[in-house]
Amino acid sequence: MKYSELSPRMKRVHTQVRYIDDYHWKLEDDFILGVHKKSGLEVRIYPADDLEHAIEMAEELEGEGIKIIAIPDKGVFKVHNGAFVMTYKYVRATVSDINDHIIWNGFEVVEDGGKLVQEDFYDYLGGRMIEHIKENAVPGHDYIFWPFYKCERCGKYVDIDSLEAHLKSHGIKLHEKSKERYEIFEINFRDGKVYNKFGEEVKESQFSEEAREFLRENLRGGA
Repeated sequence: MKYSELSPRMKRVHTQVRYIDDYHWKLEDDFILGVHKKSGLEVRIYPADDLEHAIEMAEELEGEGIKIIAIPDKGVFKVHNGAFVMTYKYVRATVSDINDHIIWNGFEVVEDGGKLVQEDFYDYLGGRMIEHIKENAVPGHDYIFWPFYKCERCGKYVDIDSLEAHLKSHGIKLHEKSKERYEIFEINFRDGKVYNKFGEEVKESQFSEEAREFLRENLRGGA
């Protein structure tokens, strides 16, 4: 297949995403596949004739990954049957938003062919993304995501920067760990609260003393 053989709709959609280099882009017959370089998360973007056609497609699409259906109709942005349905010009911003909500949440050192390699893990916070779009919230200004580790001794959440000192107080050496997994929490500067990936508030009592101080400093310095 040659680029010149693609439909005008496919070319218009491709124009919206081809500058976003956080993904590997593949152009198929009827959709564009974006594979997030770090996490491997797949985003499929389908062009449709109009809103009615897009709704029909959303009813039929199956499989894993994020699905976006792009249409020429103006001023459309909605979620139907788990798929994003939107005007062409919103695609670029939405794909960028998706990238902002794919967050590193841990690693494991594994053996591979006689060598040790680090595998990294990521979490897609899709539910928070939809809320942030609704609220017109800006990352870094209205909120940030931050990794917290649930201590295996005291059960409290510890921010990643305080983890070594906290574990040391329990007699645990952080540098001896070959794997770590974190919970990604949202520190919201608008309301001064912390939320998990489901949008549930994480109470102050659930954090270690170090993490409480970390949160107090960040929330004081937030927007």
